[in-house]
Amino acid sequence: MTFSFSKYHGTGNDFILIDNREMGISVGPGMVAKICHRQYGIGGDGVIFLRPSNQGDYAMQIFNADGSEAEMCGNGLRCLVQFIQDLGDKKAKFQIETMKKVYTCKVSQGEISVQMGVPKIVEEKDSEYLLEVGVPHLVVFTDNLARFDLEARDRFSDLGVNINYAMLDPLNTLHVRTFERGVEEETFSCGSGATAVCMAAWHRFGISGSIEVIFGSTEKLQFEMLTENKKLVEINMSGDVCHVYNGMI
Repeated sequence: MTFSFSKYHGTGNDFILIDNREMGISVGPGMVAKICHRQYGIGGDGVIFLRPSNQGDYAMQIFNADGSEAEMCGNGLRCLVQFIQDLGDKKAKFQIETMKKVYTCKVSQGEISVQMGVPKIVEEKDSEYLLEVGVPHLVVFTDNLARFDLEARDRFSDLGVNINYAMLDPLNTLHVRTFERGVEEETFSCGSGATAVCMAAWHRFGISGSIEVIFGSTEKLQFEMLTENKKLVEINMSGDVCHVYNGMI
């Protein structure tokens, strides 16, 4: 079977996008891992299928680079919205269904934003927070991000979650390095991870308003921390999306 794909990246987090609303394409974990391989395949952090939805405008099904299916992906949602627009649907607002939740996504002035909701803090211990952001993320606050190189991979093996090492600078900018499960490497950026860090930083340091998150790759995401009566009510994430190329599998 031959079908087309499009390659996109959202602040360096790259994905292979496939319109699967009518073709009924079915690929197993082995095939996903093969096409995501950066030497023997197309190369990407994951594969995203555009599917029809009964709950929103469209549905997203996403597989990690190792072939495992993920619940959602923040940067993946932004790439999917740009893909949908490039397919011809030029609306400025979309409801995208994922495995567990429907997300509101908006297009404005060349950027795509996602309403990420309010993540749940599952566990707090000293400077570490375990959060649920559609996917599980561990946030570790530190004053030395080089700890990431020494600890992240070993801790990932122990915990089986995404791990984010974060540092808040005096200008209220968050510096983050993320090790993503399913990719098994540090990624150039991670939308759900940055959202988890923002939530943990609001809880720990009281940050709110406009927040910039800078990753180890120097890629950046923008966040709006919306509060009412000193309560966090919404986290909006926005950033660039780039179409890289189209091809055939």
